[in-house]
Amino acid sequence: MEVDQNNILTKIIDTSPDIIVLKDKKGRWIKTNKQTLNIFGIDEHSYKGKTEEELGDLFPCFAPYAPYFTASDKKAWDAGQQIKVEEIIPINGTDHIFEVIKIPLYDSLGHPDTIVVIGRDITELVCSNQRYKTFFDQHPDGVFSLDMEGNFLDINQEVEKIVGYQKDELIDQHFAKVIAKDNLTFVTERFENVKKGHAETHEAKIVRKDGKIIDMQITTIPSTLNDKTIGIHGVAKDITDQKLSQKMKEFQYMYLAKIASGDPIQDILLGIVETVENLSNESYCSIMLYEKEHNWLRLAYASQLPSSFQVQVDKFPVKLNLASCGHAAYTKKTKITKNIETDPKWENWKSIALKHGIHSCWSKPILSTDGELLGTFAIYHSHVREPERYELDMLNVFSYLSGLALERNIKEQEIHYLASHDLLTDLYNIRYLHDVSNTIIQETKASESKFAILVMDLDRFKPINDSFGHAFGDKLLQHVAKRITDHVRDGDIVSRMGGDEFVLLLRDVTDKTLLLTIADRMIHEIKKPIVIENREFYVSASIGISVFPEHGDTLDLLIRNADIAMYQRKGAGGKSIALYDESMTERGIELFMLNEELHHALSKNQFELYYQPKINAEVGKVIGLEALIRWNHPEKGVVGPLQFIPSVEESGFIEELGKWVIWEACRQIQEWKKQQHPIVPIAVNVSVNQFILTDIPSFVEKTLAEFTLSPNCLEIEITESVLNQHSQLIQHSVKRLQEIGVKIAIDDFGTGYASITYLRQIRVDTIKIDRSFISTLPNNHEDGAIVSALITLARELKIQIIAEGVETKEQLEFLLSKGCKDFQGFYFSRPLQANKVYEFIGTI
Repeated sequence: MEVDQNNILTKIIDTSPDIIVLKDKKGRWIKTNKQTLNIFGIDEHSYKGKTEEELGDLFPCFAPYAPYFTASDKKAWDAGQQIKVEEIIPINGTDHIFEVIKIPLYDSLGHPDTIVVIGRDITELVCSNQRYKTFFDQHPDGVFSLDMEGNFLDINQEVEKIVGYQKDELIDQHFAKVIAKDNLTFVTERFENVKKGHAETHEAKIVRKDGKIIDMQITTIPSTLNDKTIGIHGVAKDITDQKLSQKMKEFQYMYLAKIASGDPIQDILLGIVETVENLSNESYCSIMLYEKEHNWLRLAYASQLPSSFQVQVDKFPVKLNLASCGHAAYTKKTKITKNIETDPKWENWKSIALKHGIHSCWSKPILSTDGELLGTFAIYHSHVREPERYELDMLNVFSYLSGLALERNIKEQEIHYLASHDLLTDLYNIRYLHDVSNTIIQETKASESKFAILVMDLDRFKPINDSFGHAFGDKLLQHVAKRITDHVRDGDIVSRMGGDEFVLLLRDVTDKTLLLTIADRMIHEIKKPIVIENREFYVSASIGISVFPEHGDTLDLLIRNADIAMYQRKGAGGKSIALYDESMTERGIELFMLNEELHHALSKNQFELYYQPKINAEVGKVIGLEALIRWNHPEKGVVGPLQFIPSVEESGFIEELGKWVIWEACRQIQEWKKQQHPIVPIAVNVSVNQFILTDIPSFVEKTLAEFTLSPNCLEIEITESVLNQHSQLIQHSVKRLQEIGVKIAIDDFGTGYASITYLRQIRVDTIKIDRSFISTLPNNHEDGAIVSALITLARELKIQIIAEGVETKEQLEFLLSKGCKDFQGFYFSRPLQANKVYEFIGTI
């Protein structure tokens, strides 16, 4: 039975991964296991009865350890009890750390008998502890450990920074010491939940040693052993600034909404002052308004600032190096004064501030959107300090909001005027007419009377505008507007719809003959010569008339019917008046029906974009595509743009359809991008009406962002004739598009009256030679000379030039010989459907 026990013990020892050695009192090895023999390279038949020194002589790899092992054995015998040491032992070339326990045993008389040596490899444990220590000490957030009672066992340096306590002040202290009282119950509930084995993430308010309350995000996780929670580890992140920034954003949106909705200026600015004082501890806030005629600042809004201080700083001079607000207003730059007592700019004013407990002041000028001084926005503090990051943000954000509110207040009347008037002619705009139309309709119904809508369009205006420029055109429109208003009655409304088109509303119309007489008298007045800068100009007009209620019961319907009547006569040569009649010619009715149909076509996805490639013939590469719209009409088949775009322009539907074309082109680029095709920029034509009706730059920027596209994916083409109309609007829009990064091309170049002038006014990226010049090449000498000159001009100005409408090899060779490299036309490809584009590109 004893033999069996010895065998079992031997098997246990041999299968152990630990070092196990039994030695006698003289250090001679009695018994060891296979793990020990393998580690030290000792033969199992040669170790018994040998000391460490003797084993070192027999086995050189063991020799280095013999003195250390003998010395530690002596320590155990000297101690008379178990000792624990750490020893480094290489295994397969890698140092391993062993925790070695040495147990001295004595006989019944108390004399030394044997010593038991047990060594366990703790390398991984030591490394793990080191990693944890590194994580604990160097983590950018606060890291802490708690026992099961909630007492701190350890904290890192970041926790010390956050709470303001030293480590030895918190160890063995309960976490309640740093939790705000009104948060303690909540935090304790979370702690109890973690003790049950559940991780928790929550926010809490912490009380620093200095009494300051801060917001923290705390994550706590249970530390477990054998599925039992034995402690708690946590990570704490200071989110005070983050919470304040979020609050500031909420207030920012709130005040923006108040400004946009036209709340009283007093409520807005006083609210801003109170908000800042609530967000910034122990601070005062003021808004001072600039009075230019006196060059001083008047204290307008200050909620908590001491009243005696307010009196003394009112009418504060705007001057260089004068305190904070005076200096900030003068320089139009932020002035941060950390210490009023020592700042030389406060020399003559510091006694006033210090008397009222004010030791620092941070001031920012309030400026209008065009940089005009409106006032100052200041935060005062009772301590000597610089603003924290969130306080600088407040200074910037709320001073900007104050500027918006003040500027809105200053310009409120102007805004109301702009909303209802046409700036050029000082007439009402069409929006105003829409706003008042419902009231007029109700009044007309109540009085059982009638009113008339007159749509007037000038004849021969465009040639004058094109030939003499927009300045002459604008003056001509102003003269016409005055002649119209001089011949209407009080209560009638004259409005400008846009361009050279006017809409009149004439009240209390009972006699149609008289109505036609009034219209005829207006045309007669308009036909009289208009003198501008000693030049006489002659224009005439066409007028279409509709009458409420027989020709429509809404303003839109009345304008549309008057428009049909006007274009009916305009098509017949102009200089005439037409009263709307349902029996008008088939052409007028067809135009009306087409306008209706266009609105439905878009919703039914009947429009499609085709793409005509632009080719660089020198390298044989597609460098771009031009988007060309087609209407897949359910009855007429594919309808080309020449058959419906004029009607689109006339109806105003160009705004909606134009947006769709830009949107669809961007969507198609994104689709090709998903299919891994190389991106080829798409050019989209934009008409003057689109620029008038739509904020094209903003829409383009929004659409590019919607499809995550680079601005160089899109090119905007504008015809030369567009530049002749609303040039300031067009130039401004072009500049904004180029600032976004969208390239601009002038289409049909050379067909206008002042092509070269536009290249100086608007720095475009590309010009496209009109096909009318290309079609006669190479036989027409005059057109050839013009084309050659345009190519040379573009090259000198470093502007890309594209010849469009190239249809023959002879045209191509002529253009190449003149230095033109980029082309578009049927010679290379007709417009292609989207699914055919990259098939074509693959053949180039």
